[in-house]
Amino acid sequence: MSDKNENIPQGDSEGNTRDDDNKNRNRNRNKNRNRNRNRNKQKGTAKNVKASPLSDKEKAYLEEQSQLFEENVRPGELQTHSAEVLEKPTIGITCGDLNGIGFELIIKTLENKQVLDLCTPVIFSSSKVASYHKNALDKSDFNFFICNSIEDVREKKLNLINTWEDNVELNLGKPTDVSGAYALKSIDAAISAAKAGKIDAILTAPINKHNITLSLEGFKGHTGYLSEAFDDDVLMILSSEELKVATVTGHVPISQVAKSLSIEKITRSIELLAQSLKRDFCIVNPSIAVLGLNPHAGEMGTIGVEEEKIIKPAIENASEIRAIVKGPFPADGFFGQGYETKFDAVLGMYHDQVFVPFKALAMGRGTNFTSGLSVVRTSPDHGTAMHLAGKNIANEHSFRSALFTAIDVLNNRKAFDEMTANPIKKQNDKR
Repeated sequence: MSDKNENIPQGDSEGNTRDDDNKNRNRNRNKNRNRNRNRNKQKGTAKNVKASPLSDKEKAYLEEQSQLFEENVRPGELQTHSAEVLEKPTIGITCGDLNGIGFELIIKTLENKQVLDLCTPVIFSSSKVASYHKNALDKSDFNFFICNSIEDVREKKLNLINTWEDNVELNLGKPTDVSGAYALKSIDAAISAAKAGKIDAILTAPINKHNITLSLEGFKGHTGYLSEAFDDDVLMILSSEELKVATVTGHVPISQVAKSLSIEKITRSIELLAQSLKRDFCIVNPSIAVLGLNPHAGEMGTIGVEEEKIIKPAIENASEIRAIVKGPFPADGFFGQGYETKFDAVLGMYHDQVFVPFKALAMGRGTNFTSGLSVVRTSPDHGTAMHLAGKNIANEHSFRSALFTAIDVLNNRKAFDEMTANPIKKQNDKR
């Protein structure tokens, strides 16, 4: 008796049948024949193709790029000053948005009483607002010395000046028109005290720009507001031990950046940055990298002309200042390859071009510093963090760094001004 399955093809161990194998072999033979036919086809006559010679402009561009990235630029020498220069300054502190983390940062920074050995803090706010935040943070043992005016401020005390008596409604975590309006009152009080010579520096807690515009149309942030108040040309700098960056345009919509730039504005920004590196940060003969505006720094005008028409002339204008200024560099390759470590500071054309890499490298350890301002002003490198308000989990490291930076800059300025006031005396002191 025959097997029922004798006419059924038997598959191999992978489930293929013999018929399938034969079909695959025939298919492969046909493929190979086609390859051989194509290989034996008569080819056309090969052409000798020569590249056009590079233009003088292209040669100059390649040489310039090579020099930009290959030149060994070293950060300037850091000059120290004698301990005799050090003084204990009075630091005015604004409270920031009343519903944000400003008071939490202030309390956490000042609860270390050793701060009083370095400065005399003066907070511009309200004792009622301070009490509300103390209770929310369960800091009942922390106390301010309440003053009715700047004349009541005392050394070795955590001074708080009652800047208003109003009973302000607070709602932690929600930026309201009220929390913005009274944040502005705190800023104005600090400005008045600085103009009167009653405080040496201003440390600003974070604000919400939008809710301040509800009471002051056109408000764009601390930097512009302080610039107008003191009638100074200023430059916004983020500073840390790892990196210093500045931006030619501040809080400007990206659609308006290109038309906001000019040779004069970029030149002035380079000058302000160089002067700040010398006077505020004690860097002798500083080096500055200037970034392009467009991708790949315009790539010879293919992606934009601002580099050729505006930025390069500004860099050339800056040759008279005592600083090494190089650029324009393509922003992505510059930071991607770590070239920021070769310079004392980097000047970008717009906000996010330099602040994004800064915050990726040093967020929480940096200080927002307003260069060119008559009074020293610092701030933490972050915002109001409304989602953290009242939870006692905000990190005060950047706020503390901003306080220490204000103290350092005040002493650096004093040392610089003394050294440059009488150059002949300085040379005699060295002998």
